[in-house]
Amino acid sequence: MLSTLIKPQEKAVDEPDRYPLQAGIRFVITDFVFVDSRKYGPASIAKINGYDIITRQNLKYRTTAKKVIDILKALELAAGKTDDGKLKQEVKVLVSSYKSDKGTGMELVDPA
Repeated sequence: MLSTLIKPQEKAVDEPDRYPLQAGIRFVITDFVFVDSRKYGPASIAKINGYDIITRQNLKYRTTAKKVIDILKALELAAGKTDDGKLKQEVKVLVSSYKSDKGTGMELVDPA
């Protein structure tokens, strides 16, 4: 008899203090992680931690925006990460919306 063991999917952790990323937000990214999703695939959800540029209030966001995830992956390579998962250099960003032939979405741009 042939049997395959499949590891059960971990239950998603409810984080009421982690908000969806929205256009118009300016903040500093300190660290982020990618998590898998049944709906969107592996490493398709980004959980971003940082703080507000002006008030320095801690902020937590999540997003599945493909362009934002691609930018974060490039940022991870460019800035590098420490042993504890923080970016070696904090990065100031503005969340911007864009429109293209393929539709609309969000991206991270320089806040200047």
